[in-house]
Amino acid sequence: MRLTLLVPELLWPEPEDDLAWQALDCPALATLLQRSELQRRPALAAEAQAARWLGPTPQPLGALRLLGEDGAALAPDTGIWLCADPIHLRLHQEEIIVADSRELDLEAAEVETLAASLNAHYAGEASFHPMTASRWYVRLETPWAAELPGDALPPLSAAAGRRLNLPTPADVPSRRLLALMNEIQMLLHSHPVNEARGERGLPAVNGLWLWGAGSLAAAAPQAGAIWSNQPLPRGLARAAGLQHHPLPASAHSLLQAGPAEERHLVCLDDLLQAAQDQDAQAWRDALADLENRWFAPLKTALAKGRLSQLEVVAGTSYGDLTWQASPRQIKGGLFSFLAGKPEALQQLARRLAAA
Repeated sequence: MRLTLLVPELLWPEPEDDLAWQALDCPALATLLQRSELQRRPALAAEAQAARWLGPTPQPLGALRLLGEDGAALAPDTGIWLCADPIHLRLHQEEIIVADSRELDLEAAEVETLAASLNAHYAGEASFHPMTASRWYVRLETPWAAELPGDALPPLSAAAGRRLNLPTPADVPSRRLLALMNEIQMLLHSHPVNEARGERGLPAVNGLWLWGAGSLAAAAPQAGAIWSNQPLPRGLARAAGLQHHPLPASAHSLLQAGPAEERHLVCLDDLLQAAQDQDAQAWRDALADLENRWFAPLKTALAKGRLSQLEVVAGTSYGDLTWQASPRQIKGGLFSFLAGKPEALQQLARRLAAA
């Protein structure tokens, strides 16, 4: 069995933040990383990393996430689809910070009213479809939408909790997308829903983050399985004809299930929210939990040959990092002797930051 763990924010983004790193004890993870081969590439959001597992061809992430929505009344069979996730832009120390829907706590009636207003305003140009309070979609019906690159904006997960940093695109479709976002922001600014929220001391829904443009195309069936509780990986599995399973409680549960497939992708987003919120203690707690439930049992399984390969993929502030290990590298002997004592995770972060 070949297993890929997708673990965004595996390394805390500040290498000198002792609150995050001090006395951090993750021996199994440290050993896995120390004895693995590391490949470092430019930073990539977790959603794009999951899609890359199926191959290097860029994927329409918005359409795929919609495909993975359980109980959706519409399917992204035709047209150009994007994720249109509600955001709150707030001023912090003279910078505009992007906050995702966790700060909004939208009610169902508010979602319905906002979407109805947007659909009335953009009739014939765009149609907005909220699936949940936090996950919305838009189908663009404008001529320029077909030329819109899928990476015009990164996924919201790569922007949430960070300073607003919009690109300055050279292509016309991307510029029109940013103009549409700005127009939506102005439309929402004085919306009665936001006025009522302001009176109750709640943050305004003052924008939609439009990302993952593209149309769904037929994909060649692939072999393997994806384990996740999120709609995008579920959509990837459905599009590629892969098996999809809910995320198991631990590596033990996955291995005991004895899945027949050879290739497996496991999506662990436990660290992402803490990193977005800059909550070092929550990140430490989540990492310790992953150490117990995933890294330690997988290290043992790899050493015993129950896995033929373990790959750990992490989108971090240090780049898109991939570690790959075989049983020979983990189980001991000359290789482990030459590898020496595992490097502390903070030291690894410092080394990557300096490189």
